[in-house]
Amino acid sequence: MVVVAARRDYIVVKNDSQLMAGEIMPDALPVLPPALTALLDRASVPPRLLHDPAPGQAVLDLAIAAALRAPDHGGLRPVRFVFVSGVARVALGELLAGSLARRAPETPAERLEIERGKPLRAPMVVAAGAAIRHDRPGVPSWEQEASAAAAIMNFLNALDAQGFGAVWLSSGALRDESVKQALGFAEADALLGWIYVGTPDADRPLARSVDPTGVARHWVPGEVS
Repeated sequence: MVVVAARRDYIVVKNDSQLMAGEIMPDALPVLPPALTALLDRASVPPRLLHDPAPGQAVLDLAIAAALRAPDHGGLRPVRFVFVSGVARVALGELLAGSLARRAPETPAERLEIERGKPLRAPMVVAAGAAIRHDRPGVPSWEQEASAAAAIMNFLNALDAQGFGAVWLSSGALRDESVKQALGFAEADALLGWIYVGTPDADRPLARSVDPTGVARHWVPGEVS
């Protein structure tokens, strides 16, 4: 099996047995370009490990600029970000709890209280979505959502590169029209996730080693895998 292990300064592509036998020494490993190292090092940070301060506007502006570098057929720039911080998180919590109560009326009060408190777990929550246009038949809605999702990933990478932690979460409220409307999204828009953002603990999660086996292959005409 081939294993790829991401570290702060290098990447290892070797056989399992070589790694376990200690045949590979760090000093002999190639140094990666900083941009690639940052991509390999990024890991989601759970809300319980995110604290004040939240990123300021200058940090957010750079992250948005990075987001807009994502593939974007037609130049529609569908991605949208709504920043929720301070006391606005309390109002968002009420929206989430109300949404859950409507979707599942039998939900116990204790569970609703947990839902109400979710936005307070981090100093900032970003409602990320896509402004979908239906007047461009050459760019279907799924492609616009895919472009927005790619932009959100760039946004996460840019926050991480600037020293902040984040995690992209979902919930049933993303498909609640009343929640979408309250956050200022249009009826045709799509809410794609909640991004929890803050300053990470020193013991933030590190990127795990990954095994690329089975993820990619070369296509040979006539062969069926």
